[in-house]
Amino acid sequence: MEKKTLDASSTHTHHSSIEKGVLPHAQPASYTAEELDDYHSDPVSRAAERRLLLKIDLAVLPILALLFLVSFVDRSNIGNARIEGFEKSLHMNPKGNGYNITLFAFTIPYVLFEVPANMVLKKIKPQIWLSGLMFCWGVSTMGQGLTKSFGGLVACRALMGFFESGFVPVE
Repeated sequence: MEKKTLDASSTHTHHSSIEKGVLPHAQPASYTAEELDDYHSDPVSRAAERRLLLKIDLAVLPILALLFLVSFVDRSNIGNARIEGFEKSLHMNPKGNGYNITLFAFTIPYVLFEVPANMVLKKIKPQIWLSGLMFCWGVSTMGQGLTKSFGGLVACRALMGFFESGFVPVE
């Protein structure tokens, strides 16, 4: 198999692209099937890939699991709040559709903005996008607990649906 070498002009291009902030691996690479087979059959590269994936999994998955747990608890808390009498404290008619409207106010933006939020994820770094979404989601969750009116509750629920829509990437 033939080894690839760099000449002086390709080395100069490589360094100038790094100085401009463009990573050399970000440019499309064309590998032959033979080169890919060599990579996948190399036990050292497979072991390194497994170590890297384990390191990423151990760093990211616990945080995501915690966020999923908090999200699930939050979704179930609206039912608990109803049992505790939030309809009375917000001057809602218990026989009316107020509770259903608050549930629906979450679902509409969640469904409408799930795909656009994931399109934004392709343009913005995930650590910035997800951190920003979770911060705003937390603020709207606190607002939901502090609101004194039905309209405030519906607004907070709609904001929560919007911010939570980008939390789970869709692919």
